[in-house]
Amino acid sequence: MKNKIFYLNNEKTVYLKTYLLDTVESIEFGKKRPAMLILPGGGYEFCSNREAEPIAMRYAAEGYNTFVLFYTCNRRFPAAFINAAYAMYKIRSRAEEFNIDKDKIAVWGASAGGHLAGCLATMWNDSSVCEAIGCQPQDIRPNAAILNYPVISGITSPHKGSFNVLLGENPPASNVSRLSLENRVTPRTPPCFVWCTANDDSVSAHNSLVFAKACVSNKVPCELHMFDEGPHGLSDCSKNTGWNEYFYNDNCKQWIQMSVKFLEKYMNI
Repeated sequence: MKNKIFYLNNEKTVYLKTYLLDTVESIEFGKKRPAMLILPGGGYEFCSNREAEPIAMRYAAEGYNTFVLFYTCNRRFPAAFINAAYAMYKIRSRAEEFNIDKDKIAVWGASAGGHLAGCLATMWNDSSVCEAIGCQPQDIRPNAAILNYPVISGITSPHKGSFNVLLGENPPASNVSRLSLENRVTPRTPPCFVWCTANDDSVSAHNSLVFAKACVSNKVPCELHMFDEGPHGLSDCSKNTGWNEYFYNDNCKQWIQMSVKFLEKYMNI
């Protein structure tokens, strides 16, 4: 495996860490690989290491070349979104270098990172973002999205901390509505896999429900799993990322293989 860091701004505070699997020409693994852009959570205040490399390793084990983005935090929208869009553009435009299939690039995000991944899935054709990056909308559209216990709505059971960072306190209702991703789903949104726990007391499961409902209304392929219990921030549900025994959750850990099967189906892997 080859690792490299690509800085995406002059201050070197925004960067993409790559995990590129070795190519073995004599076997099938020599073909171009699918890719995963990983957006850790952290309430838009920080990027959680628990949801960075451990997730990259899970998908690398399934044959993906993975990319973890450490994006701008504690900045108003669209700072982090532009980072995510630019990262997707860089990955796709350098597909040959990274030995990936440019038509099989998914995005993964957890919690606030799930909101950011959801922005990429639903707002990839935002003309102002494309102009800022200097790309075409299709350059930044993910081919699928995996959303783990995501922040979605500023209206239905909102995670106020995330929206306060994005919009400030007491923002106009129109701005809140604009960043409530259940309002941004269209028939052109890529296939989405969503999971959460029913008793998440940080980011309500209602966020996942309203997003899945919007996908159904727009005929977007969507798979939703709500597990009965588990704390917020489960990451890969293992001892490698858990703070205590409540995070070692074999039931919720099923999300990993479930998401892999979803991607195999909708990205034709």
